[in-house]
Amino acid sequence: MKRFATIFSLLICHLTSAQAQDNVTIYGIIDIGLQYATVNQSRDRTFESNQFLGIASGVQSGSRLGLRGTHEMGEGFQTVFTLENGFDSSNGVAQQGGRLFGRQSTIGIKHNNIGQFDIGRQMNLATNYFLPIDPFAEGFGQANFGASFGSANTTRYSNLLLLQIQATNALTIGLGYSFATEMSAVYTANGSCTESSCLPNNQTSQFQTNNNLRALSLGAKYSSGPLLLSIAYDQLSGPDNIPNGPPKPNPTAWLAGGAYDFSVVKIAVAFGQTRNGAWNGQPAGAGTTPNSPLADSTLGSAALFLPGAAANSLMLGVTVPVREASILASVQRMQAVGDALPRSDMGPQMIYSAAYLYNFSRRTNLYTYASYGNNYAAIRSAQSTVLGVGIRHQF
Repeated sequence: MKRFATIFSLLICHLTSAQAQDNVTIYGIIDIGLQYATVNQSRDRTFESNQFLGIASGVQSGSRLGLRGTHEMGEGFQTVFTLENGFDSSNGVAQQGGRLFGRQSTIGIKHNNIGQFDIGRQMNLATNYFLPIDPFAEGFGQANFGASFGSANTTRYSNLLLLQIQATNALTIGLGYSFATEMSAVYTANGSCTESSCLPNNQTSQFQTNNNLRALSLGAKYSSGPLLLSIAYDQLSGPDNIPNGPPKPNPTAWLAGGAYDFSVVKIAVAFGQTRNGAWNGQPAGAGTTPNSPLADSTLGSAALFLPGAAANSLMLGVTVPVREASILASVQRMQAVGDALPRSDMGPQMIYSAAYLYNFSRRTNLYTYASYGNNYAAIRSAQSTVLGVGIRHQF
């Protein structure tokens, strides 16, 4: 903690100036394709089913337009900023709740040999440190690593202070705290506070910090040659001003994993546990809006507070490069182990996914993919199948 405090002080208080060297980059991704999704469930002796066939936006990677810049301050220190807008490439509508820069909005100070400190809306450490471990790079909807590891499902916290220390050339350690995540939440065990009454509330930054939904984000990654190892931990704290006071215990999630690149194949594995809630439910047929009869694991919110809920998750994945192309595949398993829901209604979620990517150039690629989920969202008898093709261009 002394090392964190010292480096934090250096990053904030360093005021040395030198010849200014500014660099601003405009970048983005346009991703669009054709997708077919079908979801079904047998419930109360009836069979519910829904299908979707149409245009899907941001399947491999969310479509975005961003500005990234640096300003040299001298002695290796830089001011850095990122403003990144997410949009639906099929109709041009802003994503992330209509925010202008909903994907990221940060300013920070960086030193390559010390670390980086950022303030603003940004992804948590679980998302950042596990993105290169997931063969699908946290894209492709249902195939996404986040379908079983919600805290790494491209989770973003607003009002986040994030400090990342470059402990060694290979080891990075991170610590973050959000004073107001601006995530929607459902507090299922909080008296009159139901999904309909709590979902719109307590999302924005307020003067009374304890009346916000807050989050702690911890993580570390070790990257040396072909080896990558990562760990992460998240904890949510509910607001004080909801009916019956703040919900307890707090939801927590931890995960650990790694990947090794053998050149001819890259192998990845991850394991994690979530307790007393869930993060960022991945809806069946993600990438579409088919009014699925299946609710996602967080009841349509970004966070679920549910005492006694618990799940263990496992992922095995491979990436195989084939000249200008690559083959992706993964198997995910999420087992509900808590006592919050009737065991008779729950089953182990299994997701089997594969994709083929062909690179026309270093900026443009074609993709095709398929994913099948059994006991989807850990609901027994629920099934979700997604097929699609698309094109992605980076600029």
